[in-house]
Amino acid sequence: MQRCLALFAPHLKPRVEGGFVPFFRRIQEEEKKKRYRQLPFLDISKDPSKWKAPPDPRDRRLVKVDLAREMNIKVGDRVRVLYGSEKGKMGVIGRIDADKNQVIVTGVNLKRSFWHPEPGPGKPSIATVECPIHVTNVVLLDPVTKQPTRVKRRYMMNGESVRISKVSGCAMPDPVPVGINEREVLWKKHEESVLREQKARRGPIKEDVFGNKAHFQTLVRLVRDRRLAAAAEAESRQGAQFSGTGGQDFFGL
Repeated sequence: MQRCLALFAPHLKPRVEGGFVPFFRRIQEEEKKKRYRQLPFLDISKDPSKWKAPPDPRDRRLVKVDLAREMNIKVGDRVRVLYGSEKGKMGVIGRIDADKNQVIVTGVNLKRSFWHPEPGPGKPSIATVECPIHVTNVVLLDPVTKQPTRVKRRYMMNGESVRISKVSGCAMPDPVPVGINEREVLWKKHEESVLREQKARRGPIKEDVFGNKAHFQTLVRLVRDRRLAAAAEAESRQGAQFSGTGGQDFFGL
């Protein structure tokens, strides 16, 4: 029966031999064979003689990823530091820098000290401000077990998206409101008053004196003239002293 189908219904041959081929693909193959029918030894491959070069991975453009958004971290969340000298300390996220993937944790990583821009009675002379921490160096805390956890998003029946802890399966609490950080305000005032003002340049002179030959020759000439003037003045003083005091004794008069 398969042989009869192959003879009287060639378009059903692929289905009989094995492997399902769509109907439109079988019709296309039949039409293509009729259009380009020729002797078997004159069959020409339709494949290109030279394949295209594979894409260069160096030409791929880097895509900036907002890690805080991927990790479901928001301003006001309570986090713990995982690595570094501040390992184990907990704090509330005060600010997120999406461009650098860094966060400011309130009261943690106080390593930048500066003079207080507005000193006065009852105010410290030296102030400190929080340094940024990479977002991958902090982790959210589970609201029940108080242990580090990752967070996933789930949608409720009313369509609201909530963050779910993977440790206990509980919903993460809403971020606490964060006010103005006084340390950052003082640091901005310090930058405006001290760091951005132009200071007198220290170190060697800008101009290469010994490389500028004309300038060096002028300096040499000035030094020589000054030395000659000093020598002439000394000789005139000696001559005046000799003529005024010891001239008569010398000649025996």
